[in-house]
Amino acid sequence: MSNKIAIIPARSGSKGLPNKNILMLLDKPVLAYTIEAASQSGEFDRIIVSTDSLEYKSIAEHYGAEVIIRDKALASDTATSFMVIADVLEKVSGYSHFALLQPTSPFRTSEHIKQAISLFDAHPDANFLASVAKSDKCSALIKPIDDDLSLKYFDEDFSQYRRQTRCEYSPNGAIFIANCHQYLEKKHFFGKDSIAYIMSKADSIDIDDQLDFELAIAIQSKKNKEKQLLHAIQQRIDDKFSRPMPQSPITLLGHSLFDYWDIKTISAMPVNNLGIAGINTKQYLDFIFDNDLLDTLGKHTVIFAGTNDIVVEGWAPLDTLKWIKETIQKIRAITPTSRIYVISVPPVRGRMDRSNAVIQQLNTMLKVHIQDAQWIQLSDRFYDEFGNLPAEFTTDGLHFSPVAYQQLELEVAEYLQ
Repeated sequence: MSNKIAIIPARSGSKGLPNKNILMLLDKPVLAYTIEAASQSGEFDRIIVSTDSLEYKSIAEHYGAEVIIRDKALASDTATSFMVIADVLEKVSGYSHFALLQPTSPFRTSEHIKQAISLFDAHPDANFLASVAKSDKCSALIKPIDDDLSLKYFDEDFSQYRRQTRCEYSPNGAIFIANCHQYLEKKHFFGKDSIAYIMSKADSIDIDDQLDFELAIAIQSKKNKEKQLLHAIQQRIDDKFSRPMPQSPITLLGHSLFDYWDIKTISAMPVNNLGIAGINTKQYLDFIFDNDLLDTLGKHTVIFAGTNDIVVEGWAPLDTLKWIKETIQKIRAITPTSRIYVISVPPVRGRMDRSNAVIQQLNTMLKVHIQDAQWIQLSDRFYDEFGNLPAEFTTDGLHFSPVAYQQLELEVAEYLQ
């Protein structure tokens, strides 16, 4: 799809959450997220904000968008999306397609836009595309309630309700794509000639009221923490790999459970601890092995991996298996004589982001399929009666206490003889 523009409607008269389009979502206005996503996608000939506000105009232009000041008639509560879009298409002619990007969807990224356009291009018979998200509630559970508060429309036994096997979706308002001519005729984006672009629940947040905005702040804060974590990982790598590498008999490779381990020797053998806090197995491959930061390894190389993999978006146990096998191949290429050990992923205690059932599934897979390295199964000491990491073994449900490290040293030492 070529010859296209992005239209971003940004009216100033919101009543539910006043000025929601320009509220500061941490470090920049809500409107800026959509302008930047459209610009970074590289998909549009022009990015146009339609607004009734000179303040909005100033902000939009600061972030690189063109601005059309709409007529007062198009700034009221009764003005429809069609009326606003038609106004822009009349003033900016000569384009075959447009994308409507509402600023109240700040987590729709440039990558989402590119994927949606690619999907649209792959369906030449489609005139429209609308982004959707999986619905939390089945339509059978959604009914009106009149002023009398009667549940007369819910006249069935919902205690016998079972979730439908067929997923249901609702438009999330983040991305609409249309053939200009067809849209002006049809006046909406839906029907048989429209296709769905499915987005996740988190990316589909649509800011309409204060609760939505507070949720958006929480999500963006998490995203910022992820950026900060990546920066911290890079700093930790620079710290450990910028100095001369000691020629130690034991090399430890892994994440924070190694990095936070104040260990100098195991079984009287010096240790080169190359654990990096916060890193996952794929990042260790990308940032360290692929950048040739390791040129020698010890007689014994111990891998502690998997804990941080679980929180990678879209992760599956097969991913960790693949990454650990690639790690083993990299180790063999650097020091063919090194004996390689892989430690089982320890359980957690009361963590929302990691499940012990998933950890058990991962360990079962790794133990069966990793055949070119020694498997180190952590003992029952690392499990309480309910399969959790014992309370005395952890400081936060994930990281080890000094007692846990003492036990870890004993168990690793049994293999490094």
